[in-house]
Amino acid sequence: MHSQTDLDSTYLEALDWTDPSNFTIPSEGSSEEQVLLDGIEQLFTNYTFDNLSERLKSVYADRIYFRDAFKSFSDSDALLAYMLHGVEAVDAVEFQFNHIMRSKDEFFVEWTMRLRFKGKDAFESSIGISRFRFNSEGQVIFHQDYWDPTTLIYKKIPIAKQLIRFVQGRM
Repeated sequence: MHSQTDLDSTYLEALDWTDPSNFTIPSEGSSEEQVLLDGIEQLFTNYTFDNLSERLKSVYADRIYFRDAFKSFSDSDALLAYMLHGVEAVDAVEFQFNHIMRSKDEFFVEWTMRLRFKGKDAFESSIGISRFRFNSEGQVIFHQDYWDPTTLIYKKIPIAKQLIRFVQGRM
């Protein structure tokens, strides 16, 4: 099973080649820094098939390290296909960027995601944090998500729901 928190060789190699010291990163508080942050925010806060298709390849470099709770990718073409496939499973996706922190020339974004699954009336919400690193051209080269899909996804699957309740001691 894929894990978003394994210290596997792919992750460790990505930490090395995406190290911000290998790139020229805009100064903190500069207009150039704001352009980087606006790029990812505009991509995710307008999380639609059309916006992803149009903008993802300019926001992300061709070679990337991307890992979330479900998949990992090393190129932006595969990431785009994954995100477009995910949009097909829902009626609506909303991201709100709650807080952005910069530390050692990398960025941590706390976000709230709201999903409305096909055939459902209500939105379901989840919180998470993403870690971003950029290349000298201002494109994302490292994107690691930290979020728990248990409530949104896994509890929708009957067998997984029972197992999760058992593990949490609610059986």
